[in-house]
Amino acid sequence: MKRLYTASIFRSAAALALGALLALGLAGGIASAREGAESPPARDGLFAAKGSADSGLSLTYAYVVTGNVPVYAHPAHAAGGQPPVRSLGAGYLWVSLANPRPVSHDGQAWYLINANEYVRADYLSIYSASAFQGVALPAHPDRPFAWMVYSARTSASPGEAPAKDAPLLSRYALVTLYEEQQVGEWAWYRVGENQWIEQRNVGMVRPSARPEGVGPGEKWIEVNLYEQTLAAYEGDRMVYATLVSSGLPWWKTQTGLFRMWSKVRMAKMSGRDGYADYYFLEDVPWTMYFYKTFALHGAYWHNRFGFPHSHGCVNLPPKDAQWLFDWVTPATGAANWTMSTAENAGTWVWVHD
Repeated sequence: MKRLYTASIFRSAAALALGALLALGLAGGIASAREGAESPPARDGLFAAKGSADSGLSLTYAYVVTGNVPVYAHPAHAAGGQPPVRSLGAGYLWVSLANPRPVSHDGQAWYLINANEYVRADYLSIYSASAFQGVALPAHPDRPFAWMVYSARTSASPGEAPAKDAPLLSRYALVTLYEEQQVGEWAWYRVGENQWIEQRNVGMVRPSARPEGVGPGEKWIEVNLYEQTLAAYEGDRMVYATLVSSGLPWWKTQTGLFRMWSKVRMAKMSGRDGYADYYFLEDVPWTMYFYKTFALHGAYWHNRFGFPHSHGCVNLPPKDAQWLFDWVTPATGAANWTMSTAENAGTWVWVHD
């Protein structure tokens, strides 16, 4: 494996995404270490700027900070000694808020999480989802490109340690890769004049040929588990790319060539019942199933894109998930759940190491 975010190992309960039980119901800019002749040509429109500074989600989400949180029909019931209507249970739990503004009762703040369901505010931690977004490409790229997954300084030549005052490329900076050289086990990429980055610092996208069986005019998606990247194609032309988070080593994402069989705009996900890493996630957005319960979907609960961090699904930044959901087939109407058919077949998904 190219890289594994250390926190994912020790906090596997927080590495969520499989969705084993689904309930029915850019801001991409280009960074360069130095402006110059070999800086990525942002002005020529190869990478189209898109999006805003927020996550694009319509709901507010909160992490449940402790187990077995009582839920009351009204805050007054807790003060009056009435029993709760239910408990949220124990595990890795997230809720969406029916109203992002807390209400106050007898000096205690409460959040409304569903109709007639209130939770004390001190049991919840409001979270802002990732605002990262990949890039839309109006032209097929003629070079590989990559996002920085770690902030790192550039080296003057492959294999050298960077100087203390070398240009710093921040996490999520987008760079063009002009040249590649192997030094020992790892490749080094030239991102500018006398500016090199070692491959473990980046998630790379390299244009790929259509898999056998995919027609010349068909849409298809490539998920590169080694690089933790995704690229969307129309025939032989790449139209979109981003970083992802796939399954951790003990919950590997299924590889192969598949067709999407279902799309769901929003629904809860839960799994691992009876285990320490039980999870329950309310209102997961933009889910696209491609093999059994394996899916591409938005992930509002972490910002570790570019690293494996799931129970098997392919986690996407929310904006990317919405872009793909609108782009892929089966085409959707007003329904929350859409199944593929012979007349409305799903987009191809190619997952590989």
